Amino acid sequence: MGWHVRYIDRDLKHEMLSQEWATEEEALEHAWNLATREGKEITAVEGPDEAIVPMDEIESWFEKHGPGAAS
Repeated sequence: MGWHVRYIDRDLKHEMLSQEWATEEEALEHAWNLATREGKEITAVEGPDEAIVPMDEIESWFEKHGPGAAS
C-alpha cells in the first residue's frame, strides 16, 4: 500500500481519496496541488500501516515548498 491524499471536493460535496503515490513526498506534492485549487480542502495524507501525516506537518511542508518558498 502506498500514500493517499484525502480531501473534500466542495463542488461534488464529497470527501475524495487520491490515487496511490509511492512516497510521502509525492503525496504531499499532490496535496499541495489540490490545496491550490478552489473548492478543495485537504483533510489528511495517509500512508502504509495506517501512517497519518499530522496537519501541522502538512502545513509546514506547504510553507517550505509552496510558491514563494526559499529554495
